[in-house]
Amino acid sequence: MDSTRRDRLESFVALLKNEGRHAVLGLDCGPGADGLHFVQFGIHFTGVDRSEENIHIARAHGLEASVAGPVSLPFADAAFSSVWAVDALSGLAPEEWDDVVRELGRVAEPGAPIAVVLPVPDPRGRGEGFTVLRSPA
Repeated sequence: MDSTRRDRLESFVALLKNEGRHAVLGLDCGPGADGLHFVQFGIHFTGVDRSEENIHIARAHGLEASVAGPVSLPFADAAFSSVWAVDALSGLAPEEWDDVVRELGRVAEPGAPIAVVLPVPDPRGRGEGFTVLRSPA
C-alpha cells in the first residue's frame, strides 16, 4: 500500500474512532487489504466489489464481502455508519459519479462520513482529490 493511501486510510480510521463509529462499508474493496486495516483497528468491515475473484480473496482473509456494483448496492437505507469508497469513482465516466455518490448516501446513515477520491482530470498528473463527504442528515 502506498504511503498516500495509507495516510488517507489512517486518517479515516482516526475520524471513525473519534466519532465512535464501529462499522464501515468498503466499496470496490478489491481483495480486502483496506478491510483488514479497518478490522485491525476494531472496525467491522463489509466489502463489495464487482469482481468475484476479489470477493473470494477477501472472504479467504475472513472479511464479510459480496459481489455488487456501485450503483445498486444490496443493502437497506442507512445500513452503515461510514463508507470507504476511495476506488469507487475511478474508471467510471464522470456522468456516473452522481449516481454512485447518491447510492452511497442512501446506504449511509444520516451524517455518516463517506470517503471518496474525486478523479478530476488534470494535465499535470495531479488528477485526484481525497475528500470526506457527509451523507444527508
